[in-house]
Amino acid sequence: MYYESGAKYFWISFITALIVSSVMSFIFIVFVSPYITQKKIKVEVPNVKGMKENQASLVLKNKGFLLLVSQKKEDPNYEGGIILDQEPLPGFSVEKGSLVKVTINEKSTAEVSDEVIPDVRGQQLMLAKDSIEKYGYIVGKIEFEESDIYAKDQVINTDPALGTKSIKGTIVNIIVSTGIQEITVPNLRRKSISSARNLLEKSRLKLGNIRYTTNIEFPFDIIVSQKPPSGTKVKSGSSVDIVVNREGTY
Repeated sequence: MYYESGAKYFWISFITALIVSSVMSFIFIVFVSPYITQKKIKVEVPNVKGMKENQASLVLKNKGFLLLVSQKKEDPNYEGGIILDQEPLPGFSVEKGSLVKVTINEKSTAEVSDEVIPDVRGQQLMLAKDSIEKYGYIVGKIEFEESDIYAKDQVINTDPALGTKSIKGTIVNIIVSTGIQEITVPNLRRKSISSARNLLEKSRLKLGNIRYTTNIEFPFDIIVSQKPPSGTKVKSGSSVDIVVNREGTY
């Protein structure tokens, strides 16, 4: 009697364990296994630098990524709210659903001061730089232009221009004079008017007054003299007058 009861209990326990094991195996195979065995998809990270946060978030979401603002810093060269940097960098392939960390430009809330960009026109470059930095601004690019007002190496202007109210730390570019470049007048003798004009334009000079003469010792329709003469040093844009030999009218 005791034997029969023990055997019956054994078989009930065995069948129950078998059923539970089968159910658990079914759940694992149908619901769990696909997530474990599924190959993770990698997607190329888009470039969101230069975008606003909302726009970048939408672009990343469409690619299956999440945006995370990890850092904020100020860069006066860019508009506030613009993304300055990102990680991972554009072009890298990472798993879909990954975070893309971005650095956003945060404009200072400081008000524009009463200080203005100083007038450094006519100053030598080094002196102008010292003046600008003394006011708390940062010297940026140095550009060069010809000027018939300011001598070589003197400051023509700044960008932002002098007198502009701006916060300290603003980048100020300086425009420096190269003076007026002197050009050697080319030889126009024995050339036609059209050839002389082209030659002068290439030399950054202009054709000036044209006079005519008749001299049978020279071919007609060519230049026989010029003023200033060839070899003379003149300023860029200067005019050269010519005398052209032509057949006389009878």
